[in-house]
Amino acid sequence: MPARRAPSRAGLAVVAALAPLLAACSVLVTGTPTPAPPRTLDGAQVERDVRAVLAADPSTAALATAPVLCPQQVVVYPQLVLFCQAQLGSVIRSIPVTVLDRDGNYQVGRPF
Repeated sequence: MPARRAPSRAGLAVVAALAPLLAACSVLVTGTPTPAPPRTLDGAQVERDVRAVLAADPSTAALATAPVLCPQQVVVYPQLVLFCQAQLGSVIRSIPVTVLDRDGNYQVGRPF
């Protein structure tokens, strides 16, 4: 049976130097980050803001008293335009809402 040879100091130094690198690689390979959930708009808040904008303009103030319905849980994409609806009597009006940025800021447009 051959005799076992003791590891050299140079070999131990190489292993010691590579150990942190190997540990970091195993963490990178095994630990997969989970993506953040997409940001969405609060439809109820958008409806309140649309009513406020309509109420602030004398030409659309009557429309602010009508029920306003906006899409719920819309994913935030800059330049996305969504449409809320307000029904005054038998007339349904659409109000565009434009998403301005990734933070979810938006601008309420004029009804048509």
